[in-house]
Amino acid sequence: MNRSDCRTTTAHLVAIDGPVASGKTEVGRALAQRLGWRLFDTGVMYRAATWHALRNEVHLDEGESVAELIRSADIALRPTTDAHGTDLDIFVNGEPATPHLREPDVESAVPVVAAIAEVRELLVAHQQRQSTQGNLVVVGRDIGTVVLPDAPAKIFLTASEEVRAQRRAAQMNHVADTASVLRATRRRDERDRSRAASPLIPATDAMILDTSSLTLEQSVDAAEQIVRSRIPQLRGVVEAR
Repeated sequence: MNRSDCRTTTAHLVAIDGPVASGKTEVGRALAQRLGWRLFDTGVMYRAATWHALRNEVHLDEGESVAELIRSADIALRPTTDAHGTDLDIFVNGEPATPHLREPDVESAVPVVAAIAEVRELLVAHQQRQSTQGNLVVVGRDIGTVVLPDAPAKIFLTASEEVRAQRRAAQMNHVADTASVLRATRRRDERDRSRAASPLIPATDAMILDTSSLTLEQSVDAAEQIVRSRIPQLRGVVEAR
């Protein structure tokens, strides 16, 4: 049976959480490809909200103003046409936000916007509505605990701080040294874990998957095994390797 045959008539959800540079998106995308599902990276919503606030020159320390701007925005997700065939592109008021999500000013400001409780509440509602649209691998930092607490398969993906810093530096094409990225990683971890709104913690029923010593392929294999053990309809499906 080929991978496209993994689709089922009933929508299923996989929740993958974890800290920065733990490999959530890469593992989630590869897992979605294997299953023939879509990848929903909820982080793009916070990045799009940040981009929208910055270009409207809203002061990010004014949480109510940022939340009001996001409340009045039309945020839409549509299947991408890229080579992966799994991702979703995001639009704000009809304008494509995806090309702007990795811009330096967005990168530096997104933790501030993501920590605003009112913004998280608005975007979680968006995410929950989007998650009714077919089979999805949903990745983020509060999926199993807040967004999709009833998801049958929950994975908390992690790795050592040093490994994550190395990965992050590689993603940045070495524009920053690993030591400075490690310091930034620790600051981001502390901010994510200590924020009042949806702190980064594993769901009580999540499987912890440490990828520190695993290749991407090994990480995806382990994640797939967890998913197939948690979703009965997939247990008998044998992948063509």
